[in-house]
Amino acid sequence: MRIPEGQPGAGNLLNVYHAEINTETSCYSMLGLAVSINDGLYWTDLGEIVRLNQPYKPDLGGFDIGSPQMIASPDGQYFYIYFPDWIANGSLQPTKTTKVSVARAPMAEIFAAAFSQHPHAAKFAKYYQGAWDQPGIGGLSTDLNPNAPYAGSTNVAYSGAFQRYVMITDDTANIAYAESVDGLAWTLTVLLGTNQDYGPTSYDYAVPLGVGDDPNVLGKQFYVFFTHGSPQGWPGNTVERFTVTCE
Repeated sequence: MRIPEGQPGAGNLLNVYHAEINTETSCYSMLGLAVSINDGLYWTDLGEIVRLNQPYKPDLGGFDIGSPQMIASPDGQYFYIYFPDWIANGSLQPTKTTKVSVARAPMAEIFAAAFSQHPHAAKFAKYYQGAWDQPGIGGLSTDLNPNAPYAGSTNVAYSGAFQRYVMITDDTANIAYAESVDGLAWTLTVLLGTNQDYGPTSYDYAVPLGVGDDPNVLGKQFYVFFTHGSPQGWPGNTVERFTVTCE
């Protein structure tokens, strides 16, 4: 995202990144922030913002926290970030997980920390049982959509047309849609597309983008971009999109 006028670092770029630590059989993933002061040519790592509730161990099974972006609250006070969480229960495998959890931090604190004398990531807080009192790094979190029939990696944007949040999820096989007025209570996910008719391929990294001047704000019609995985691997992958129209 480009930092708006009137904020520290206005005009520069701020981005969420997905990072991984290798385990013996897979990887352990987390989210961090980076900033660029030269329009994306170089990036400075500000540090982690969200880590799973399950602490890292070398013999853990794999878990993907996704590649979400931050979404601004309509009142301009907070940035929210949505992700699946692994809740620690003593198992080395992800047997207790959330379909979607959320963390937030005040916008002013994020911008101020990123462009302070010693740039760093602001502290995020996870939402848990009605309060924003769990640390973004390692805290507990509530499952906001436990009965959703489709889940996976999550990206959220705000719909200016309908004054609500829109969530797009992908689980490598299906891309689905849900919406929320307050960002906490979500409708069940509705299937938008599936790769079951295409053989051993995958749908990944699905993200909603508006068609207006600000791609972070959705209208009655918007795009969903995604990668269509090839059986041959990355050389055969393509970036594709479809259009969603809401009534």
